[in-house]
Amino acid sequence: MLIDTHIHVGQYNEYYFSPATIHELMEQCKVDYYAVSSTTQCVELYNKVVEEIECLIALDEDKVLPTMWITPEGLKGNIAWYLESNIKWRLLKIHPFLNKNEWNPNKKLIYEVIDIARELKVPILIHTGEDPSCNSQLFEPIISSESDIIFILAHGRPQQEAIELSINYANAYVDSAFMPVADMKAFIDAGLENKLLWGTDMCIPKYFQPEMDFGIYYKEKLLSLNKVCTTGQFQHITYLNALNVLGIKGRME
Repeated sequence: MLIDTHIHVGQYNEYYFSPATIHELMEQCKVDYYAVSSTTQCVELYNKVVEEIECLIALDEDKVLPTMWITPEGLKGNIAWYLESNIKWRLLKIHPFLNKNEWNPNKKLIYEVIDIARELKVPILIHTGEDPSCNSQLFEPIISSESDIIFILAHGRPQQEAIELSINYANAYVDSAFMPVADMKAFIDAGLENKLLWGTDMCIPKYFQPEMDFGIYYKEKLLSLNKVCTTGQFQHITYLNALNVLGIKGRME
């Protein structure tokens, strides 16, 4: 079994990654389930986002784990497009680097997202990075105080901060999107194979490597991970952890 917890459909700068493209890639790479959000959210086209997710569900049915990307603008009322749709959302997502300071735990806005996550009973995926606006450590206050909510630190950056949070808090997880295999091994070596989720950020790597072949890139990274861990560790990272975190019940090996 293979579960990818970080996939994108939609408009990303000059690229458009269509639902058909995502469907074909997931088929080619034999992905059983995938959590997907739309980068069309970056331009606040809510009806288009709903259309893209619904199209994926029509193609892949329960393989699709819809991720609701929430922006500060969306919380002003447009999020009704998502909450009133027939989509069964499985994750929420926020991107502090794109919305600098607005998702700071010292402000009230992020707690509206936490309330939605609690109502829907879903985890929250947080973009993390080296910029102070999205350092993993910045979110320790909500990880520690909102212990009933699972937080997934996308990209696991800065690495040491993400490792420490994953060790210290049962509700803190990390996904491997845009994470080199060497960094994934650092989490494994820290005994965190039960906290690391396979995520690839596809198809965003295409923007940085225009010449890439999606399928080759995907399969080679998966093979590289397999070479640096045991069979048990590989199974935890590539599907067992996600089964638990995302509450997936359905097709098994």
